[in-house]
Amino acid sequence: MFFALSVCFWVLAGFTWLAPAVASDEGVPSKDVSFRLAGGQNPLILVPVYVEGKGPYQFILDTGAYRCLLSPELSMSVGIRPESQQRATGVGGTILMSSAHVSSLSVGTARQENLEVAITDELSRLGEAVQSKVDGVLGSNFLKNFRLTLDYRRGVVRLDRSSVEPRTDGDVQSATSIVFNLATPSKPLIVLPVFVNGKGPFQFFVDTGTSRTTLSFALARKLGIVAIGNRAGTGAGGQIPMLSATVDSLTLGNASISGAAVSVGDFLGDFGSLIDTKFYGIIGNDFLSRFEVTIDYPRGSLDLKPAAVR
Repeated sequence: MFFALSVCFWVLAGFTWLAPAVASDEGVPSKDVSFRLAGGQNPLILVPVYVEGKGPYQFILDTGAYRCLLSPELSMSVGIRPESQQRATGVGGTILMSSAHVSSLSVGTARQENLEVAITDELSRLGEAVQSKVDGVLGSNFLKNFRLTLDYRRGVVRLDRSSVEPRTDGDVQSATSIVFNLATPSKPLIVLPVFVNGKGPFQFFVDTGTSRTTLSFALARKLGIVAIGNRAGTGAGGQIPMLSATVDSLTLGNASISGAAVSVGDFLGDFGSLIDTKFYGIIGNDFLSRFEVTIDYPRGSLDLKPAAVR
């Protein structure tokens, strides 16, 4: 068994955001795009992505990744040249990456132009973990301009332009909406309050690039949650030790599940210190897949609707 950690940990250090992405599909409604889950009991979302008009290529949909990532093989086949080489800090060690730009990247009719990406051969490690070819990662610098809807039951993703202006403090949200903030403008992790065993709230981030919901050791100790086992997680730069536990309840907004299996790890403290935000956990696909998920980045809101029964 493996646990596939978000590739957001692959981009923790030393990147400079260059020219902003320019959206070119304004006013054009996005169509449903089929995705598939790879990785067995601990799946990640693979979506078809076109790069420079070529493809489709298999990308992991990862709300926890700061930017989009490409494999060296994909960048060479499309003709994308590295612009500079840098080192980044991952949970499993140091990773070598190269910055680059693509003229266009699209999912269905959702399209961005002049998008900054990173090239890394760490994607081969993740591909081995989920037993599928992984060509890239669809990260937040693409997603942050859209309203993202994930229908796990139907296996479709939809990317639309938000029809309203960004949320202000005086806005009234719907009863099912959960207001979120981004960790930082350059590292747009979705930060939300979560209750564990009826206690909290604790700051978690929502990450479609993590297969299983994870608690920090600090939170497990605080709540008296017993973690056992000896598992290996697949993280950036290498393997990381993980434990297993079960929580009585896990609640995000009006959405709650009981008897949830979670992982417990000690990497969240170090990760939070790099972006000056204290995290107690990650909400992963095992929680999200029980709902129809809508993340409206421009509005700063998330909706979790019970998945329709087939």
